[in-house]
Amino acid sequence: MNNKRMMAIDFGDVKIGIAITDELKMIASPYLTINRKKTPDYISEIKNIIREKNIDTIVVGLPLNLNGEKSSQTKKTEKFIFNLENSVDSIVYTYDERLSSQEAERYLKQLNLKIGINKEKVDQIAASIILNNFLSSQKNR
Repeated sequence: MNNKRMMAIDFGDVKIGIAITDELKMIASPYLTINRKKTPDYISEIKNIIREKNIDTIVVGLPLNLNGEKSSQTKKTEKFIFNLENSVDSIVYTYDERLSSQEAERYLKQLNLKIGINKEKVDQIAASIILNNFLSSQKNR
């Protein structure tokens, strides 16, 4: 076993949600939220997580419009992906993240947790949803 993990990133204007898998790459769990205003060098923070958690694969959620077309946020995310790919050795994939944040908010509501208080958790949970969906899509190939 190589003990490598996967990471998902839910990239936003203010926050970046991070999720990671277990060493078997079977289960994704919320991990961390990076506040871009407090951590302007967020690529370095992501590189630290990659090193600490032994990440070899990264999945970045790609925010498309409901009709599948690119949005202004898609273009920002693609720029982030370009910078990330030039900064890390890990393989970087993109995955359609449509409605992942709404799904994360529904999950928090089901747990009777207030979204406002747990806003940072929404980004982490969205990242774990993206990663779990990516893992499922790979199993179904």
